[in-house]
Formats: sequence, structure tokens, C-alpha cells
Amino acid sequence: MDCTQIREAFMSGASLRNTEMEAHLRGCAHCRELFEHDAALGHTLANASARAIPLQEDLFAALEARVAQEVGLRAWLRSRPTRLRFAVATVSVLLVVTLSGLLRHRPDLAEYPAARLVLLLGAYAIGIVLAFGKELHLSARRGSVVDQLGLLLVALGLPLLIAFAPATEASRHTGPEGALNCFAYGALLTLPTAALLWAFDRDNRPSLYTVCLSAAALGLSANLLLELHCPSGNVHHLLLGHASIGLAWLAAWFALRRLSRA
Repeated sequence: MDCTQIREAFMSGASLRNTEMEAHLRGCAHCRELFEHDAALGHTLANASARAIPLQEDLFAALEARVAQEVGLRAWLRSRPTRLRFAVATVSVLLVVTLSGLLRHRPDLAEYPAARLVLLLGAYAIGIVLAFGKELHLSARRGSVVDQLGLLLVALGLPLLIAFAPATEASRHTGPEGALNCFAYGALLTLPTAALLWAFDRDNRPSLYTVCLSAAALGLSANLLLELHCPSGNVHHLLLGHASIGLAWLAAWFALRRLSRA
């Protein structure tokens, strides 16, 4: 019998006295210490090892569960390089805005001031690109939350400013009707981008940064396509049907965050 077998006997509770063991103890001072004082040291070490085994099993179970999460389509998508995830998210917005603008553009588009169009497209594009870039880049999680909140406030505030500045003369005389239709239209067309952002996020529990940046990007995207789609310049219509989409996505992302942390 050797040292390992003696320690295994302590762990299993097997008989600790036999001829072979006695012979081993006579030549092994370390194992003799285990049997001193009615084998107090040996039993103490055996109990400590027994308690450690469940902890190891829990650790391995948690590790296996984590590994199991890293399979499937979402795991593959969020493992893509940052540049690719950024490009796909940006292209998704570009495609939706282009298709919406071509197929369902506002009837007074020919009268739309070119300077305003260029200015708005630039402002929206910069905001969307900044939001995507910060959200999909891991180092942004270590940045200041003030930056993300600032971008969110700009994203929510820009549609509010536009609501008080109708684009064309025809839009100045429209009523508030149809606000719910515009809200549904904008929210529905930004839903694919929202799904992509969720799939690309490498954090299983969305952080406050993710909440702010996602709401900013989706709110700006929705208002960009609605600016090219809806001819209404009514303040109440624009506030309820256009500007509110950013707030709705903010609430939706907060709900997702709470569910993931439950």
C-alpha cells in the first residue's frame, strides 16, 4: 500500500487498519502524522476535500452552461470582428432607409429643401455611426456613461427640434392624425436593426451603455426614415408618432436589461 491509497481510504471511509497499511506506516513519517491523535488530521483533511468536491462540480457545471451558451447563431454573430458587426448594423439601416425612401417617400419630397435634407441626413448619419461604433466596440463599456447619455439626449432631442420646424409649406397645414401609423411604421422598420444589435452584443446582460446607445441609434434611424416618408409637419403628430420612438426603444431596452438580470 502507498500514500495515495491511504489518502483514498480516508476519503472513501474504508478500513484504515490492515497489515499492508501498518507496514507502510512504519516507513512513512508523513502518513503516520495522519493517524496521530485517533487519525484526527487524516479525517479533517478528508472532510475538507469532500466539501471541495461539490464546489468543483458547481464550477464545472457553471462553465459547461457558459460554454453551452456560446453555440448557435447568436454566438456566431457576436464572435464576428467588430468592424464586420459595425458594417452589418450600418448597412441594415441604410437598406431600410433607402427602400423606404424609394418605395414610400413623402408626396412633397420634390419641394423638400435640399439644404435641410443634406443637414438632416448628415446629423442623423453621424449620430447613428457614433452610437453603433461605441456600442459594438468593447472598450466603450469602460468609457464614461456621460458620453453615452449625452448621445442619447441628442438622439431624443433632435426629433423634438424638427417637430417645430416643418419641412415644406404643405406640411405646415397637416393635422395630427396618423401619428400611431407613423409610430408603428418607424418601430417596425427598425426592428431588424434592433434584433441585430441584440445578437451582436457580447454582453449577456445589457449594460447601461448598451441601453443608451441602442435607443439612440434606433431612435435616430426611425426618425430618419420617417422624415423621408411622412409629409406631416403637425407638432402633435411629430411628437407622438416620430420623436416618441426613441423613448419607446429606450423603455424596451431597459425591459430587456431587467429581464436578463432577473
